[in-house]
Amino acid sequence: MGSAIRESFASRVGVRIRMAREAMKLTQEQLGAKIGIRDRQTITAIEKGARKVSAEELTHFMAVLNRDLDFFTDPFRLEGEGRFSFRAKGAADGELEAFESTAGQWIAFWREQARIQQLETSPLRFQLTLTKKSTFEDAQNAGEALAKAWNLGEVPAMRLISTIEEKLGVLVLFVDMPVGISGAACQIAGSDTILINRKDSEGRRNFDLAHELFHVLTWDALPPERVDRESPPGSKAKRVEQLADNFASALLMPSHTLKPLWDARHETGLDIKAWSIAVAAKLHVSTWALGCRLKSLGFITDDDILKRDEENHGGEIPALFSRHFMERASQALDQADVSVMRLIKLLGTTGRGGLKELFTSHGLPVPLGV
Repeated sequence: MGSAIRESFASRVGVRIRMAREAMKLTQEQLGAKIGIRDRQTITAIEKGARKVSAEELTHFMAVLNRDLDFFTDPFRLEGEGRFSFRAKGAADGELEAFESTAGQWIAFWREQARIQQLETSPLRFQLTLTKKSTFEDAQNAGEALAKAWNLGEVPAMRLISTIEEKLGVLVLFVDMPVGISGAACQIAGSDTILINRKDSEGRRNFDLAHELFHVLTWDALPPERVDRESPPGSKAKRVEQLADNFASALLMPSHTLKPLWDARHETGLDIKAWSIAVAAKLHVSTWALGCRLKSLGFITDDDILKRDEENHGGEIPALFSRHFMERASQALDQADVSVMRLIKLLGTTGRGGLKELFTSHGLPVPLGV
């Protein structure tokens, strides 16, 4: 394992040297000249991780490329790696940048621990067979088909997280997000991640999860914008988000579940509003999402759709991060792959007490030393 760690370190330093060089628009020859390496092949070898950098050379790289030491060496950072997409209707750009940096540390930690613990990750990435020419109906059919293929049952929302983790190896985290951000996805080799604002209502959390899943499963064919705003810039961006919404609604509310409930609605004696609230609660979705799905099936019109402000915002707030994430963190502490103080800083807890609460919130024993 020691050799693998050294190779990984050299590779990480090399990749980040290349990224910093390209950001400054320097050629390999220009960079080499600035730090006293005349042979371009040497810079190439360094950037590929095939040639280690000495401490003195790294000092020169830091000065020339204007980066701190952590930029080159910290494994718990994503520097130019991974592509993010945010559902952010009102968040300021500065808040997005700060949150992306923080989220990147969580994802990098997850990835680094998988490497240290020699956990297998699939080289394959599951993709939906949707393209730029796909219709909204195609997206709905894909959602229906996936719910059936994954055997999500009558209430898909209840099984969706565990299925995403098991079938795809995608990390799902419930986190505290700045106001205006409800969800995000990150595509990165071996560590695709979906992040959900844990303080949103349950219905919205589930819909955002299914929506971000669409992006994870179609990223190459239908790349999303970095930020999904209230009014996406351009028809292509808007269409991708609409495809994602159609997929999400069909995945969470497949017709084989919804149609029998609709056909039997008169037997309940409830008006459309009361019936919608009851069915939305049963399926763990918002009344707004249910209304949109009923409309797409041709059961109701726009006038019958209940608005977002009629959602039920009650229920428990999920524990921070996830049980799988905290299990990996526990193992990292047990194997001394990370210190308690570094983990406290990484996870943003209030000291050791906050870290203890985080483990117990997931029903996990508190690691020794915490």
